[in-house]
This record gives sequence, C-alpha cells and structure tokens, in this order.
Amino acid sequence: MFIFSNDLRIQDNRALFEAARQCQRLILLYVIDERQNNHEQYQCKAVGQHRQAFIAQALTDLAQQVLLLDQHLVIQKGATSEVLKHLVTVYDVDTIYYSATGDYRQQHLFAHYQQQITPIRIGAGKADVKWQGIWQHTLFEQAQLPFALDDIPTTFSKFRRQLEKKLPAIAKPQQLTSLPPSPELLAFDLGSDAALAALLNPDTPSFFDGGSHAGELQLAIYFQSELPQHYKETRNALDDWSSSTKFSPWLAAGCLSPRQVYWALKKHERQQGENESTYWIFFELLWRDYFHWLAQKIGAHLYAFTGMHDHKPLTSFHGERFVKWQLGLTPYPLVNAIMHQLNDTGYISNRARQITASCLVNELSLDWRYGAAYFQQQLIDYDAVVNWGNWQYIAGVGADPRGGRHFNLQKQQQLFDPNNEYIAKWHGEQLAEPIDSVDIVDWPIAK
Repeated sequence: MFIFSNDLRIQDNRALFEAARQCQRLILLYVIDERQNNHEQYQCKAVGQHRQAFIAQALTDLAQQVLLLDQHLVIQKGATSEVLKHLVTVYDVDTIYYSATGDYRQQHLFAHYQQQITPIRIGAGKADVKWQGIWQHTLFEQAQLPFALDDIPTTFSKFRRQLEKKLPAIAKPQQLTSLPPSPELLAFDLGSDAALAALLNPDTPSFFDGGSHAGELQLAIYFQSELPQHYKETRNALDDWSSSTKFSPWLAAGCLSPRQVYWALKKHERQQGENESTYWIFFELLWRDYFHWLAQKIGAHLYAFTGMHDHKPLTSFHGERFVKWQLGLTPYPLVNAIMHQLNDTGYISNRARQITASCLVNELSLDWRYGAAYFQQQLIDYDAVVNWGNWQYIAGVGADPRGGRHFNLQKQQQLFDPNNEYIAKWHGEQLAEPIDSVDIVDWPIAK
C-alpha cells in the first residue's frame, strides 16, 4: 500500500516509484482525516478552506492520472489509523510505503500508525507490516550532503557555502510509466467520490488550481517567458502574479517536486541564459532544502517556544491583539492589507509574510507560535518545516545569526507600496484600530 500525503503526483515521486518497483499488487490511498484537519492549536485549525480546496483539486487530478495507468486512487474519510487497520486486515497488506519527512509531527503520526497496526498483525499470527519511508522532498539526498545530519549548520549561509563548494549532482526527475494493479478484490466503492466531494466547497474562491497538471503548466509558462531573467529585481513585490515563480502551492502539496523545478530552470538557462536572477531561483530552492534538513536535525524543537535556542522570547499573550492581527484591524495599514489578502486568497508574497510576521512578534509582542499556526490554517502553500522555520527566523529563535528580524513598517511601505496602491486594493486603512481597547488593569482606553 502507498499512502499519499504531501506528494500528490505521479511523476518524480520516488516513494511511489519504489512501491511500483517492488510490489505485485498495490493499493493507492489518501485519507481525509477530519480529526487531524480540524484539530485546533493556538486557536487555529490545522487546515483552512483555501488549502482544503487546493488539495481537493489535486486529488481529483491525481485520481484521473492513476486511472490512465489502470489503477484506482482510494480516498477514505475517517481516522487514518482506523482506515489503515481496516485495509491492512482485509487485503493482507505486508508493506506500506510513504514519503518520509523532516516534520516532527508527521513523523510522530506515522510512528503512531505503526504502533496501532503491529498488534493486529501479530495477534493474527502474521509478520508485522514493513514500513518504508522514502525521502524525496529535497534536491539532494542525505548521503550527498558534505556534513552529517547532526552537523548541519545552524545558519543558511554556512549551509549554502559548504554545499556549493562542490555542488552534488541533482538527479533528473523519474518518469513512471506503469503501476502494479490493485488487489483483485479491492472494492472500488469505498466511498472515494463522497470523501472527495466533502472537501470541495464551491463557495471557496480558487486563485491556484490544484494538481500536477496545473503545476507543470505554471512551470512551463513561467520558464518559457523572460520573467526568470528579472526574478531577483521583482521577487519582493507585494501583489503581482508575474513578480515571482508562484510554484510554492504545488511544491507544498507535492504536485511538483523540487527536482522538476530545478531541471526546468536549467533548461531555461540553456535557452535564455543564466544570470543573478536565475541563480536566485536556485538560491530559493536551497533555502527550502535547508529548512527540510534542519527540521530533520532539530526534531520537536521546530515547534518549541524557544526554537533552536535556550532563551525564551519576551512576549505576553494579548488575545485582542492576536484577533486584530488575524482580521487586519491593527493600527498598521500595510499589515492590515496583507492580512486581508491572506484571508481572502490564502496567499501572500514572501515579503508580505516577513512584514506581518515581524509586526506580530515586535509591534504586537505576541508569541510567534500563534502567528505560525494562523499561517498554517490560512496559507494555500503551507509547508510545515518552511513555515515554522521562517517564523523562528523572524522571532529570533531559529536559523538567523542576527537573532531575529524587526522590519520598520513605515520603511517597508515606502519601499514596496509608496503610492498606497496595495493598501487601497486590500482596504488596509478602512478598519484600522488602536492596538488595545483596554489598559493594563482592564480600564477602557479613551479613543
């Protein structure tokens, strides 16, 4: 059995490739676990409506692709452990394949599934299920790194410099042309259509189309244009489709692999030339790789208040401030505009993320984990290790040699929205309110 997660593609899916190579019969499974999706932490859900809609589109696309290979995607709704126990028992599954990850929480979940299934197999007098987690979320494999996992540098600059001294070869994407058939008695009426329909919400606006076909189309359109030649100059724009690659939603859901992006970049450089901007796209892929490897190293510290360090950030919990930040009702019009765009679309630029994260940590003096959790809920391109790693970076508890970043909001507005066009478009000034409505002893503050 192969369990899809953040790898919703057929091509260059190394874990699926191994399953196809080693198995005679194969069950392809995706579980919609509402208990996990709706689990609240820091007053936020694990999966919000925008990402849910994107995943539903990606699953629809994936189901169509496996049909072309005479296979069937089983989509089940329920507790993942219960779904696995049922399928393992009914179809006598002996091996489960999945994409390994540096995300501690995801690792913990798979360890939990294994603990749930082992007693069932042993109790039935059968050998335990073999679990094969295959790493594929990065450009490089662990054996290619110039340092051991425990010695991964604590800053990106050191990581990049050591890696680029003798850049390891990046394998070309694998092409999968066939899959083993499903078990002969696999019931195709397991409720896949109903489970998928539960994810689809026609009222949710879609600004990105989910699925590997849409991702590959964006890859082709972008790299056939001249846009990569100017990427470094345009990447900080707040609200412009052509200013950056926009690959992140497909990378986060695994509709595209980083190797597919890299080799498309190399083709562009052969055809149109390489320069500092095209290198900067590779630079961003290295940043992504770094967060994945760093997460593998630090484990549970990815989610810890102190992050990678021993000191605690100086924060307090102001519930009113957190809600105003979420809704875009702060005294800062630029931050408000950013949050309105995030809430409406599920997407904001990297520069916008840094600005609003800095505001939450510095101007509002809030716990960075609440901001990270809200991004997890809202972002269509949420990638656990990238999101939490970047928030640690801003909060001064991550991979930042400066000990945190504090963006001057007025300067950021002058640089990136000097004519207030972005603020006007996303109504940043309309509902701006004071940071607090009561003082330290809960007396109302006069307006």
